[in-house]
Amino acid sequence: MSIQICRKLKDFFFPERGNDNYSRSTAPVDSLLGAYELISKLANQIESHAGRAPYPHVAQQLRRIAAEKHDSARKIKSMIEDLGEQMEPITNEPAPGKNHWERLNVDLQNQMKLDNFLVGLESNAGEIPQLAEILQELKIGQKSHRRSLTSLLALADPQANQT
Repeated sequence: MSIQICRKLKDFFFPERGNDNYSRSTAPVDSLLGAYELISKLANQIESHAGRAPYPHVAQQLRRIAAEKHDSARKIKSMIEDLGEQMEPITNEPAPGKNHWERLNVDLQNQMKLDNFLVGLESNAGEIPQLAEILQELKIGQKSHRRSLTSLLALADPQANQT
């Protein structure tokens, strides 16, 4: 009985971390794999959402963000392959949203998850200067994406039936 109570207390005070395997690993290649996966999925999602944007200038801005993310993903993929790992293409279904505002909100939420992931990796990468430098560069590049998505979301109408 007391063992069950201790387990419940442990689970309450020390919940399981996120379900990604990358943030738990200390190997640099695993950190890069995690960053590659998150950036690639978000790039694909934003690119898909750009195709459904209600205004051309919004679609153009979303495509620019997606292209920059794809570029970052290619750089990370190249580094991973230089470390001897084989890469498979990342495919994912874009997150749904019934209107433009919901899709932008999902994009921003996923951008925030990516930002938090990169901050966590950067703090753990202090022992490996090259990895810390790569992650710092990625983090800086992602900051402008977060600002852009926030601006687009602020301008979007959450009640509009824009598809």
